[in-house]
Amino acid sequence: MRDNVQLDRILGFMMEADKLKAVKRTGWVISGIRDPEHVGDHSYGTALLAYVFAKRMGLDADRCAAMGIIHDINEVITGDIAIRLDKKKQKIPDAVKRRLQRRNELKMLSYLGSPDRRHFRGLLDELYECKTREARLVKQVDKLEWVIQLVAYHKRMSKDRINEFIVNAEQKIDIPELLYILNKVKLQVSR
Repeated sequence: MRDNVQLDRILGFMMEADKLKAVKRTGWVISGIRDPEHVGDHSYGTALLAYVFAKRMGLDADRCAAMGIIHDINEVITGDIAIRLDKKKQKIPDAVKRRLQRRNELKMLSYLGSPDRRHFRGLLDELYECKTREARLVKQVDKLEWVIQLVAYHKRMSKDRINEFIVNAEQKIDIPELLYILNKVKLQVSR
């Protein structure tokens, strides 16, 4: 019977988490992309890319993939709040956004039983403290993933918007392997 309670909690969590499949990525919407990817798509790409790079770098790939898949879990509640280079165009100040995201991460994790909740809370804490090599990788892969997505969308976007995505990523990525990919994508989207 006790196990059924935990299973019901997992089901409740997944019913909520699956809503990420319907949350459109705001940066693409702002850029005028019709039928853009969703946060669930982005989380999948981030997790996969984090796993691949973690394996190459000798890091804990499973932990990186798990951080990648849940890094935007709060957006089930908040929606995708776009990061803007021009802070005047940003809807919510960074500090307020971070508090809101954290509150909603905890709300999402409350669906889970305590062992699972503690595990995912630990991963999110690690990610936002960004003190481990794994967390640093996932944070940067999160930005690289959107740059890779530019390849699919850049012909439908203004040069200014493309540049905003690139510059934003350049400000946050410093791992050499990720910079290499970023520079290759820059060449593709500048044609």
